[in-house]
Amino acid sequence: MPSQDAPVIRLTVALDGHADFKSIQAALNNLPNNSQQALIFIGPGVYAEKLYLTRDNVALIGHGREHTIIQVAELRSNWLKQHPDDWGSAVVNIRASDIALLRLTVKNSYGELTGDHEHQFAIRGFETATRIITDDCAVIAGGADTLSLWNKTDGMYYHRNCYFEGHTDMVCPRGWAFFTHSTFVNKKAYATLWHDGELAKAQKLVVRDSTFDGVPGFMLGRRHYDGQFYLINNRYSQNMADKPIFRHTYPAEPTRDRANRWGDRNYFSHQDHVNAIYPWLATNLSQHLGAISAEQITARWTFDQRWDPEAELRRLYLLLEQK
Repeated sequence: MPSQDAPVIRLTVALDGHADFKSIQAALNNLPNNSQQALIFIGPGVYAEKLYLTRDNVALIGHGREHTIIQVAELRSNWLKQHPDDWGSAVVNIRASDIALLRLTVKNSYGELTGDHEHQFAIRGFETATRIITDDCAVIAGGADTLSLWNKTDGMYYHRNCYFEGHTDMVCPRGWAFFTHSTFVNKKAYATLWHDGELAKAQKLVVRDSTFDGVPGFMLGRRHYDGQFYLINNRYSQNMADKPIFRHTYPAEPTRDRANRWGDRNYFSHQDHVNAIYPWLATNLSQHLGAISAEQITARWTFDQRWDPEAELRRLYLLLEQK
């Protein structure tokens, strides 16, 4: 992370040409290859372009999620027919760290346009991408795996005041992730959350002070690997199925099953017992080995004190106010 006093690069993008660049990718391509903090201010409009972020310390700032929309239609399986890997299969593709998306929408419209709801990424983080922030954003896809940040080793992700929409496993982090004051809307009667925390016992997915809704029968979550879920002070629609977070297995193909070293680790807490709409949602933090309280489950705790994304957001917003 650059120091507060380091020089800051400021670029502007506008579809009407009254800015430094007319496309977001052009602005990204013109950043110097150094560690300076870069702020790219994006004007209103629908930007029909894929983004490839390969440089650290970049913040993309829109004019509000209703006004600045980055939108492409792409099905993952179609992309892989023509390309060797997933790089480019998402609307926003990230192979960098210390990336922030603020006040904008990222949308993969393939399912909306075609009715095909298979895997289609809005945001895809690759194996080395970490310390990624979304704040006051909408992240939408017409299929599975809307938000896929997949650094299994040291991936850390923070999301605040966001709207997420998609189908199966629509939010599916690997590593560490923290969500707060956000809304999740699942368009399929299957799992909303998915977590991969198989490489370290401390890896976890935390969602607090948020809302879950969707079609009748949508499920809260599942995992294929070892995972760890903390759901704190959330609200759950009556459309949610009476189905606990579960481990997906392959009875006909047992070689596909991964080791399950740490078992089910699904923790819940509610300020209002009305929100525990099923018995398995009942507050159970007393079962946690650390005897932790709901108040202790913060972003810094989630990331084992290795990252303070809320301090980083404050730093970024102070930079936005400067000329």
